[in-house]
Amino acid sequence: MTEPYASRHITLNHCSNLRHKGMYVTDTFASERQEIEPTAYWCLCTQKSFGPDGHPVSPGDCKSSRRCCEH
Repeated sequence: MTEPYASRHITLNHCSNLRHKGMYVTDTFASERQEIEPTAYWCLCTQKSFGPDGHPVSPGDCKSSRRCCEH
């Protein structure tokens, strides 16, 4: 079993507050979800699709260059 909240979509290069629903699925279903890309991301701080700085959240946006990013 992988560690909790492990994700192939979010890595250590991304903000630790970036979330998607695929993070909460156990490895039992891993083979079934390989073809499914998560489409809804949210910030753990705001619980919305935008971060504390008011900008959208996604793996492409939530990196260390962003002021609100936490690692």
